[in-house]
Amino acid sequence: MAAGSSYSLVLYSVQLEKQYVDFLTQSLTRLLNIKVIAAGSLPMGLILEHLDEDRGQIRADELLHALHSKFGVLPYQRVLVVINGDGYVEGLNFVFGIAAEGWGGVVFTERLRPELYHETPSDALFRARLLKEALHELGHSFGLQHCPNNCVMRFSNSVVDVDRKSAFFCSRCVRELSLAAPGLLRV
Repeated sequence: MAAGSSYSLVLYSVQLEKQYVDFLTQSLTRLLNIKVIAAGSLPMGLILEHLDEDRGQIRADELLHALHSKFGVLPYQRVLVVINGDGYVEGLNFVFGIAAEGWGGVVFTERLRPELYHETPSDALFRARLLKEALHELGHSFGLQHCPNNCVMRFSNSVVDVDRKSAFFCSRCVRELSLAAPGLLRV
């Protein structure tokens, strides 16, 4: 990071309870050297433009492209959009999130909620899953790929995979992230 520069994250939400926006703001600020700006809610109409009505899911790649076009970023800035909804890309039944390197990402919360799987509602479990997926998409936005280690960058094919993976970057991903975004990680 150049002298005088600092990282910032513009956090948007769509129909997400304020307590979770506050949780992400506090958690990401605690874990990363990044100023999180809770920018408020995006209109649902913007999201629904990318709804596949037959599937009842948001076409994640199309939405990402539209958001990327709508919200530009500076070199040390990222955007994270957290949507209380369900997303997919062609070839996959669903995605927990999607990202664009150099821009930011989108996280879909519907499949992170325990009650979807007939589990007892658990705020702590939902928050843990939400934070992991937010960090995962931010990792992609800074150039990290999926990791084979038990790391927050490990690919999650199911919510069981989300629960099993670590909430932290492994040593390999820490090295890569430190090169791609010097000073981003709190040491």
